[in-house]
Amino acid sequence: MSNHRIRYRRLTLYCGIAAAFVLVAAPLYLLVKYSISDPDSINTGGAPIPLWPYSPTLRTFAYLFSDSEFYGVVLNSLCIALATVMLSLSLGVPASYVLGRYRLPGRKIFTLGLISIRLFPDISSVIPVTEFFIRLGAQNTYWGIILAHTLLALPYVIFIGISAFESIPNDLEEQATVMGASRAQAFVRILLPLAGPGLVAAAIYAFLLSWDEFIFAYFLLGLGRISTLTLYLNQKMSFAPPQNILATISVCLSIPVVLFAVLLQKYMTAGITSGSVK
Repeated sequence: MSNHRIRYRRLTLYCGIAAAFVLVAAPLYLLVKYSISDPDSINTGGAPIPLWPYSPTLRTFAYLFSDSEFYGVVLNSLCIALATVMLSLSLGVPASYVLGRYRLPGRKIFTLGLISIRLFPDISSVIPVTEFFIRLGAQNTYWGIILAHTLLALPYVIFIGISAFESIPNDLEEQATVMGASRAQAFVRILLPLAGPGLVAAAIYAFLLSWDEFIFAYFLLGLGRISTLTLYLNQKMSFAPPQNILATISVCLSIPVVLFAVLLQKYMTAGITSGSVK
């Protein structure tokens, strides 16, 4: 291969990486910019909006943190998201283990049907789910919205978990059985650590889905005393707040997701090498 072709491929690769970085970083930049913007940097009177605020300020954050309701909705969203992750993993990990390790009749059809449920938009299923939850008395309750978010996250958790368990060689489980381990011990000590990276990815996705979910929260909690950050943002938008208020709330929505991913990242790395047998 000629040097000219190698340089061309490298240039194409670097351009692709730069374009991907811009696509990811541009929305984050706009969020941060508007969250610290002063009024003159937003209401420019017809002049072009500056690339950076004239006088960056944290007054919007101070205003948001002075609202006692804000802390309540953050705690609600955090508790609901963490409970959704735990319930989704509790139900999804055993199901994905069985579907990934055993060749059951109709397994592929069941898996395809399971993930196909999520192809329908949430707005098409929110009405019957809400009606069903009203009959159960689950409207305006924590356990109702947690179950609803689990319904949304569980197909993805099972689908990701199946791929994680299928990638583990059967020899590892067989060797553990030969050495005297039961199936439960082999699952906990061998398969579960090796499937850790995929399960952590599923946990992050379930947390993100619950943390950012709006439609089910609006129908199940919109008229009650329980509120989430997405409902809080919708409430602020109904009063036509300035752009920096919306950007500040959006930044607060993004921070816990980043922290949750960073905290679990070490488990993704550790799961690659742990759980092997001699």
